[in-house]
Amino acid sequence: MKNTLLVMAFIVASISVVAQTTKKDDKKLLVKYTVEEINTIKAEQPEEYKFLTYCIDNAFYIAEMPAEKIKANPSNFGEISIKNLSKINFYQLNISLKENDYQSFVIKGTSKVLIVKSKTHILRELKNK
Repeated sequence: MKNTLLVMAFIVASISVVAQTTKKDDKKLLVKYTVEEINTIKAEQPEEYKFLTYCIDNAFYIAEMPAEKIKANPSNFGEISIKNLSKINFYQLNISLKENDYQSFVIKGTSKVLIVKSKTHILRELKNK
């Protein structure tokens, strides 16, 4: 009996966490999509929804970059302002993914660079999850 109750409690807790995560992801997607668009994508294109929610936090990474390297190749870097590096929502950056190319942006006021992965790379990451 105790085992059954324990399993049931675990299942309820797991469902609750998944539901909360989905709601949080949907809120982050509202930067780019309407509620109706999100609901349509969820219902009709579940793989696209998975891709979009994965991109919120995983379409990019932040790296240290020596100023000399940036100055030596300035055409390889864009520039971007980010207020809080610990709370980045990819869709707030207003950057479109490129199919096969990474993109690099110097983050104003820092020695850091935002690296945006290619769509192909992100899809490969998702496939391997």
